Amino acid sequence: MKIELETIPVWDGLNSKSECFICDLMGEAQKHAVSFYLGNSVMNPETRVKVNEHGFCTKHWQMLSTANKAQGVALMSDTYLATTRSKAEGAINALLGAKNPRQAKKAVLSFSEVMEKREQGCLICTAMEERLKRYLYTTCYLWGEDPTFREALASGKGFCLHHFHLLLETASVALSSADYVAFVRSVTQTEVENLDRIAKDVSWMTQKYKSENMDKSWNGCEDAHKRGVDKMTGRHRVTDPVR
Repeated sequence: MKIELETIPVWDGLNSKSECFICDLMGEAQKHAVSFYLGNSVMNPETRVKVNEHGFCTKHWQMLSTANKAQGVALMSDTYLATTRSKAEGAINALLGAKNPRQAKKAVLSFSEVMEKREQGCLICTAMEERLKRYLYTTCYLWGEDPTFREALASGKGFCLHHFHLLLETASVALSSADYVAFVRSVTQTEVENLDRIAKDVSWMTQKYKSENMDKSWNGCEDAHKRGVDKMTGRHRVTDPVR
């Protein structure tokens, strides 16, 4: 039942005809995770303990702080900051008490170690990472089990390069040896065809700005630069799973 439920968003994503439906699914995963920490969950002691221990990466703290949910973010910030101060108290006291360069360097090193340990494990990135693993696995599973999905994937627009390489890695454990080889060949063929398509569109966009081409049709390439960047880097990816 669980894998069947996971197939629904993957099928919906593929049917969207997106340049990378995994990016779209990760965008939704991020919205869901951000909404969770802006909702009533902040009143849950278990959630607050997790926030106090792990917090969020810079990107997701900023997303939370600009979401017009000031009270919830203030509550999380209050206890997160207090926990941070508590964990760093010894190191901060050593900084204040340093009397020579050697002590100062040792204190700075100690404080840096505390902060490096503190700045690990963004809760939103971690939630997105778990979603990503499931979506990648389900994509491989559907390819191996459903000929219709296999055909739809082959005729789709492929993936951004970031999610493409993660998908190939996932396939090595999600598929049998025989299916794995066929999968790698099939999705790579689709990826190359779509990389060629994007490259052609971007190339025409560069030519369209020349005076002799000003009156010619854009041929749908007005946004080729954006699609090219999306294809190379991905629009929604886990930014900092371990920080």
